[in-house]
Amino acid sequence: MDPSSHKLYHLHECEPTERFNAYYSGTTEKYITDETVRFPIEQLYKVAGQGQITGDYLIDISSGCNIHHLLPMFEFFKDITILEFGDLGVKELVKWKHRESESYDWTHALSIMEELQGSSFKGNEMENASRRNISHILKCDFTKENITDPVVLPKADCMLSLFVFHLVCEDLDEYCRNLKKVSCLLKLGGHLLLFGLFNAKYYTIGGSKYHLLTSD
Repeated sequence: MDPSSHKLYHLHECEPTERFNAYYSGTTEKYITDETVRFPIEQLYKVAGQGQITGDYLIDISSGCNIHHLLPMFEFFKDITILEFGDLGVKELVKWKHRESESYDWTHALSIMEELQGSSFKGNEMENASRRNISHILKCDFTKENITDPVVLPKADCMLSLFVFHLVCEDLDEYCRNLKKVSCLLKLGGHLLLFGLFNAKYYTIGGSKYHLLTSD
């Protein structure tokens, strides 16, 4: 298939549950969730625990209806805004925040946090704090200079992105343009934490191929 015919995450919104089940759920194959769930949690736990990231306000712009990568950060950031590109994704994130019965189950991600924290782990408190500390869930759009227009966000102490730049940028020039827009949301001296994918060309959901920016 010609790569130009691949769908784009932010333009061709897929059914969120298909994506969750394929790459992030507790029933997804372990070799996949080791990269998509375990690796981000472990790395962010390490960085946050070493005191390298400080502040109160974090903006997360990641792919899908994911909150697992935020679990290590809730203790350190009391105000979190989540940005998402699709209406369906925003809807699913709101369902999780409000504990609706059909929201996604992140028990497997909490189990990883329990491994890391040992006897100090308090699962119920972590989930309660995580929902409480998310103050806004907003739709964003990289075609706009202010990606959350008409909402103007305060500048953040930290900005976190899990994989999303590789999903929405068709080439390196676009990657750099979008990275510049995002960096404008940071305070001077703030931290930008990026997770990416090496040497990947596409991913599949429901039989459709979706674009990934190939980089090394």
